[in-house]
Parts: sequence; C-alpha cells; structure tokens
Amino acid sequence: MVNNEVFVGANAQVGLCPELDLFFNSVDVDATGLIYEHDLSASLVKLIPNLYIGCTVKIDGLTSNDATSYRTITANTATTITIDSPAVDSTGANLAGSDNVGDLTILSFGAPAYGKVKSSTGTILSDNWVGLVNTFTPPNVEVEMKQLNLAAAGGRNLDYQYKGAETVSGGSLDLSLNNGSWLYYALGKISSIAGGSTAQNADHSNSLNGFGYHLSNKQIVRVIGQNIYPEIASSNVFLGHTNINYSTGGSWTYTFAEADDDVLPSFALDVAYRKSNQSNTSVVDSNTPNENLYSVIYTGCQVNSLTLNFEEGQELKSSVELVTRRAFDAPDGYLPLRGQVGLAGLDDSSNDAGGVGNYSTTLADNYPFLFSDGLIKLFGQTMARVKGGSLTISNNLTPQRFIGNYNRQITSAHLPGQRTYEVTLTMLITDTKLWDEMRSENESTGVLQLKFEKSGGEKIDIQLSDYTINSVTIPFPEDKGAIEVEVAATARTLTSATYKGKWAIQTLGGTATGN
Repeated sequence: MVNNEVFVGANAQVGLCPELDLFFNSVDVDATGLIYEHDLSASLVKLIPNLYIGCTVKIDGLTSNDATSYRTITANTATTITIDSPAVDSTGANLAGSDNVGDLTILSFGAPAYGKVKSSTGTILSDNWVGLVNTFTPPNVEVEMKQLNLAAAGGRNLDYQYKGAETVSGGSLDLSLNNGSWLYYALGKISSIAGGSTAQNADHSNSLNGFGYHLSNKQIVRVIGQNIYPEIASSNVFLGHTNINYSTGGSWTYTFAEADDDVLPSFALDVAYRKSNQSNTSVVDSNTPNENLYSVIYTGCQVNSLTLNFEEGQELKSSVELVTRRAFDAPDGYLPLRGQVGLAGLDDSSNDAGGVGNYSTTLADNYPFLFSDGLIKLFGQTMARVKGGSLTISNNLTPQRFIGNYNRQITSAHLPGQRTYEVTLTMLITDTKLWDEMRSENESTGVLQLKFEKSGGEKIDIQLSDYTINSVTIPFPEDKGAIEVEVAATARTLTSATYKGKWAIQTLGGTATGN
C-alpha cells in the first residue's frame, strides 16, 4: 500500500440503478454458446465485465419455427456474453434458428440497466437519487468457512480449511419519505401510469438527458443524448425510439398492484468510497489492491419488508429491509454512478450533463411527506385522534441456491412467501368501537386507509380491506391525562395503492419478466 490516506465518509456515495429486462436485437449465437452484440454500437453501450454472471437469458429465434430457450450467463465482456450448455449444432440451429440469429433478453433479476458509454467506459444507470436517506446499512458479505481435521492429523490444530459459498445478508435504508417508489418494489407491479408530457419524441433534437415514457406499455426509460437506455423490445428497436415520448416535467400517477409470481422487481445499489483527490470522473484504479477508489455494486436487491412510520409532529419515515443477491467488486476502469457526485437535477442542455435522476431543482419537490399531511380512515371513518403508528408490508423472501450458478458469490433466486400487512396505531378514543371490533368474530368492514398529501398535490394513498383488530391495549393511567390506546391490526386484501408525484420509476412494463 503506497498511499496512507484513509477512506472517510465525506467522500462516500450511493446511487440506485433499476434492474430491468435488457433486450438485445438480432444477436449472433455460435456453437460454443457465445452471444455477441449485433446492432448496438460499442460507442454507445458497453457491459461491465462479468457483472451479469448467473443471470438468466431468454433467447428467441426470428422465425415461428425457432424455439425459445432459457440459459444462464457464465461470463460477459464489454461486448460479448457467454452462456451455459447451448446444445447447438455448428449453425446454432437448435438455439436460435437456422439463420444463426435471435433476439436475446437478460431477465431483470440481478441485471442492472446499462447506461451510455462515458469516456470509453461502460456504465450502469446508477446516477439515480436514493432519496432523503437518514441511515444506509450496506449488505454484509458472509463467507462460509470449511474447517477439517484429517485422519492423518499431526497435532491438535486443524489440518485443512477452505471457503464455501458467500452469502450477502442484511442491508437496510431508513428514509424520510418524499416519494412512493418503494411501494412498487414492495408490492411488485405497476398496473397503470398516467401523466408525463407529449411535447416531443425521445429522439427529438431537444431531447437530451432525462426520462422517456410510453404510458400504455407502462414503460419509463432514461433518455441520454436522444437515445434510449436500455433498448426496448419492439418493431422499432434501435436506441432512438420514435414511440417513446420525452418527459418535459410534471407529475406521474402510478397505480400499484400485488405481484403473485416468483420474482419481485429488483434494483442495484452502486456504492463508492473515494479518497479526497478523486473527482467524479475518476475510475477504479488499476493498483493491486485498489487504493484510490473502492466501488461495490450490490445487485438483486429486493424489498423484504417496507415499514411506513408516522409519528406525532414528524415527517413520514420509511424503513426498507433488503435481501441482496450479490456483492460485485467493480473492475478496474469502472466509473461509479456514471460520474455524478453531489446533488443536482438532470440537465438537458447537453448530451450527457451532470446531475442525478429524480432530484429536482425545485426544492419543494424533494421535501418529505409530513405527519400533518396525513389522513387515516378506519371502519370507513376518518380517525381524528391518531398520534402515531406504522404500516408494514412483508414479503418473507427466502434466498435459494441452484446447481449451475457459476459463481459461489451469487444467490440464484429470492422466492417470496406469504405477504402480510400489519398496522399499528397509537390513538385517543372516544368510544368502545375498537374494543368491540376486536371481540367480534368477523372481519371488520369498510376500508383501512393511509393517505399522505403534500401541498403541491403529491400524494400516497394506500387502502386495505378484510382486516381484523388483533389487540387493543387500554392502560390504566397513572396521571389524569388522556388515555392512549395501542391498536394492532392485520389486513389480507390490498384494495388500492396509488402514488402521484414527480419521481420517475424506471420500468419496461411490456417486456418479458421472470427468472
């Protein structure tokens, strides 16, 4: 180690990268299982080497007689992808058709969306603001140690040890909530999107750096220099896509729904630790070991539980507990967070200007929802004397490892279990309604609604039904003040969940999903 300067928190940064189905049009497949880019220009797109190991790819032939095939990525370079056991002949006919050409989709789990090449370096779309983060606990890498005593032992010390599989555990975010995007990651689906602007197409000469959308397909993508990232599976596939509109501001209205399949939406967290002499354009150095910039990409992050906390006189806070697939050490030459440092809104005055996605130059757009903005309904009636409480959505994810994962650092899948909704309230009461509902044999009627709305019209609205009051704790007071009651409830049906705001949730809604 040549440099004695230590890493300090002042130069640490984290950005969010959506994980999306990554479509590649008309790739070539050969008998060794090598798939290489065909239409995408290497001056625009380069993959991060070996970032996509273990991801599932879907390969579609170009004619109706060509079978669809699912394979696992065993390696990737900036422009090539190698897959497992292709079982093809010398023409690739059994995999992608006799024309040796097919369409390829890297399925979203563990696949950070690629960005535009910057200074000849591949990037991912991790230049997105995470929000008003109070505390971030990075996932922790745990290595299983195998220690053995051999039959021909020469003493009381262990004779042999080696490392087994790596497990990435933990990871959490505590935020002052200023947007509703976490509901999408907790619930799993966007059933509709409204809003945006139809001022111009995304490949228009004035469309340079921001977001593009196609509402009916529920697609929101990044637009950089009149090109769309990632590429979209459509009849008009190259990066400049005339069917995508460029957003010139305004609000989006999302309606979320529950996902009941085996894969929830995922994202990557790009974490960088820089030393003071490193700028936003500094890449991971080639020293052994790296000593100027340490960069880790946590892929396959999914929301295990989301808790919304509302306390008297405070902002709405959110605790996000994560399950993570892999901790990937960024290679030499990698540019963390696409070179963005600090907070500034995306600037569309040049092809690839500075700034982070979803941070607004209008500061009021970034403010959190406040306790005073809230409304709670119970039994179909507005409750005026709620002092605090929480809503917890749990997905009960279980990490799984399958044979043929091709890397001991990777978890194959996170399978969701029973979904639960739990509500707690601290409130003052005027009658025995809560007690009566707890003693009732049946579920309560009406909606249980949690709603927060900013003065500018941004809002989060969650409505649950088929709920039961599980406990009502009524203390005997030690003083003569008001009696505060603790209420716990569970619900089994999500009636509706909507978010209206300026936060763009990047999704390729109409393309293939799954693992």
